[in-house]
Amino acid sequence: MSVDSRSPRAAGSWARLCVLLGAVFAVVAGLVAAGPGGPETSRAIGAWALLAGAGAATAACLWRSRGFTGRARWGWAVLGAGLLVWGLGQFAWFTQWPLPGGVPNLNPLLTGPSVLGLLVLIPAGLLILPSASQPLVNRLRSILDGLLIAASLVLVAWVFVLDRHLENGTHGTAFYVNLVFPLADIVLATMVGYMLPQQRRRHGRVSDLTFVGAGMVAFAVGDVGHVYLELIHAQHGAPLVHLASLAGYVLITMGAIRPRDGAAEPLDLPPGVWNTAVMVPYVAVLAALGSSVMFHVQTGHSHPFVAYTRSFLILLIVGRQLLTQLENRALTRTLESRVAERTAELNAREQWFHALIRHSSDVVTVIGSDGLIRYQSESMQRVFGYPPEVFLGRRYTDLVDDEVALRLAQAIRQVAARPFASTTLELVHTHRDGRKRPSEVIVTNLVDDPHVAGFVLNTRDISERKELQDQLIHEAYHDALTQLGNRALFRDRTAAALRRTGDVTVLHLDLDGFKRVNDSLGHLAGDQLLVQVADRITACVRDSDVVARFGADEFAILALADDAEAIARRILDDLETPVEAGSRLIHVRASIGVASAALLTEADGEQETDRADQLMRNADLAMHQAKATGGGGFAEYRPRMREGLVERLELENDLRGALERGELRLHYQPTIDLETSQVVGFEALARWPHPTRGMINPLDFIPIAEATGLIVPLGRWVLHEACRQAVEWSAAAGGRPLKMSVNVSVRQFDRADLAETVAAVLAETGMPADRLCLEMTESVLMTDTEANLEQLLRLKALGLTLAIDDFGTGYSSLAYLRRFPVDTLKIDRSFVERLGVIADDTALTDTIVRLGKSLGMATVAEGIEEFGQLAALREMGCGFAQGYYFSRPVPPAEAGRLFLEGAGSPVFS
Repeated sequence: MSVDSRSPRAAGSWARLCVLLGAVFAVVAGLVAAGPGGPETSRAIGAWALLAGAGAATAACLWRSRGFTGRARWGWAVLGAGLLVWGLGQFAWFTQWPLPGGVPNLNPLLTGPSVLGLLVLIPAGLLILPSASQPLVNRLRSILDGLLIAASLVLVAWVFVLDRHLENGTHGTAFYVNLVFPLADIVLATMVGYMLPQQRRRHGRVSDLTFVGAGMVAFAVGDVGHVYLELIHAQHGAPLVHLASLAGYVLITMGAIRPRDGAAEPLDLPPGVWNTAVMVPYVAVLAALGSSVMFHVQTGHSHPFVAYTRSFLILLIVGRQLLTQLENRALTRTLESRVAERTAELNAREQWFHALIRHSSDVVTVIGSDGLIRYQSESMQRVFGYPPEVFLGRRYTDLVDDEVALRLAQAIRQVAARPFASTTLELVHTHRDGRKRPSEVIVTNLVDDPHVAGFVLNTRDISERKELQDQLIHEAYHDALTQLGNRALFRDRTAAALRRTGDVTVLHLDLDGFKRVNDSLGHLAGDQLLVQVADRITACVRDSDVVARFGADEFAILALADDAEAIARRILDDLETPVEAGSRLIHVRASIGVASAALLTEADGEQETDRADQLMRNADLAMHQAKATGGGGFAEYRPRMREGLVERLELENDLRGALERGELRLHYQPTIDLETSQVVGFEALARWPHPTRGMINPLDFIPIAEATGLIVPLGRWVLHEACRQAVEWSAAAGGRPLKMSVNVSVRQFDRADLAETVAAVLAETGMPADRLCLEMTESVLMTDTEANLEQLLRLKALGLTLAIDDFGTGYSSLAYLRRFPVDTLKIDRSFVERLGVIADDTALTDTIVRLGKSLGMATVAEGIEEFGQLAALREMGCGFAQGYYFSRPVPPAEAGRLFLEGAGSPVFS
């Protein structure tokens, strides 16, 4: 069944319809009472009004039924049908107009159906409506109660009203038939009266049935009035009396069209209300019997109607009692069944509880107020190895260790003062086999609980949990590979050592070239190498020293200050022996930074943890200093190292701000065609004019950009500005082609979108792809080979040129040169500057030139500063050159003049 929420708009519409119905009823009542055309007019108005009211009530019930499904829909539909048939019967009785064909009127034809509607259809609709709200016995009992009340009222009416008017014998059988209608109305009203609390208690909705019940009461009033008019032979008052029936139709219509409200609270009536409602039929019967006794006393005889009515009442009472007995028997069976089910459920739960206790991981013990054990669960045997019988009737404190007994007694005293209080403590019990078992005990005071009457101990073996906690703590503070302490443990130990004494030193060790081992031999060989190095470091220190692995190839040692240098030397000497990793012998070196706590100042932090962090940072700085000097040695921390670090951080922040503010500039160094001596291109070089430090050397800020990742936005800016400038110069020279070279770092090759970035710059600036040359170092060919090869192929697909910068200083092989799509080799200045001085260097440079020609690559010589170098390169057949001999890197304006002036003739010869 659907439930509509009663909105203010729907409630307002219903209220307006009710006012309209009330107004129509008032108009009809006024017309009937006034009788403007005489009695016949009043009778006609009343007849048509009843028919219209029955039709409206029927339509409203049918409309109401559409909002439901199942029996509720059928209930409203049948109720509407009964109202329509009953209304037609009333209309026929009122009109009694002759019909064509010799039929006197409709009354004889509709009397039977109208009685059927009142006695069958309307009760059937009401019986269907409650659905699950009332059982069948209750619904039948409501009919019997209605008949009891109606028959009792008729008997009372007979004694006090009817008998005196029936003495003349002028009333026939039709009069007694008319008594059926008010009796039926009273029965229907009684049925609704029983339904109302049931509906409200279960569903929280009664307003619609309230209107229906009020309508039935109105029908009863009208039909009682009709019977009385028949009794006194005053039929002219029928239109006024039957206004009550019209009011009944109006009330039922209001109830049927009223919006349903599913938000009402269920009705919880007190038992006295139900007891009073049950006694109402008996009160009516007592009144009827009292009236019949009074009638017999007054008249001295008994009338057949009185006798028959009393007999009918007795039959109804017997029937009601039979229904009550049936209901009681059904209730008894239900209660017995529920008791049996509940008993079985309790037995099952009891067995379930015992099974849980028996197989539980907790040991349950109940200790009485006298300290004796009243209950011991069977799980004691499984958890601690003792049979439960050993504990029963004995003192728990006599069966455990003294320390356990003391703590347990304290816990019991703690909860004894507060009923149902509990406390938790951890104890160490002894297993029957002698093993110590950490346990968690929950002590609960249930002395005031009559079912327990003691202190309940829930004991749980937590040995595995403790082992897991210890394991997790070990893993949290130790390295999984080497089983050395990790950074967190080392920091704690350093802070503890600083609290005890300030005479400690931290050594920070980093392996040189470890990444090459991982890249060439794999991570398994690298892990084996780290384990062997950890063992060697541990062998070089004392047992009291702390050795830790910070991660990757970084280790740290915490030692006494006077022994630090000796430890560093022992480690470096020990690492001179090759380390065996798998089937290979690997030569490994290390850089060690040494930092003493004696150099810490108050500025390094007042807390030991802060001082420990600073001491570890100092050792790290010293390690980087050792690595910067070539590795394979150690360096001691000096305060100026931190100053250099601070300066580097300041420079990094300034570089970041310079990029954001656009303070960097490009200088351009021309590339000369050695055959024509013309400027054919430029190499774009970044310059940083610092506002306070002046011009920053690229060797100072480019490594910072590489380390911080700023090289990526810097490289894009250089690429965009260089391409824009090249397009501008080429256009100014009448379209003369210009080759622009831009350096690309390894960090830029790590980004998957490098090719897309270059393509976007070419599209934004209008730079032809074949006039752009991207220069890279040989390290690009050696690191992450497959990924970089894919990057180079994607760049080459754009149509640009690729060059290897500083060729000859790296490790690229001929196989790499043949595999990668390289177009140009740039000979490093270290070879060019010695041309004509050392014969072997001249031969090597000539070999590079010949190699480029054999592979179809152009060669560019860098760093030409003398004419002799230029002449030697021309003789070798080198194609292009750069160097101070031609021009230093110059600003854009000067570089543009070099390009434009060389448009028609050679600039350098």
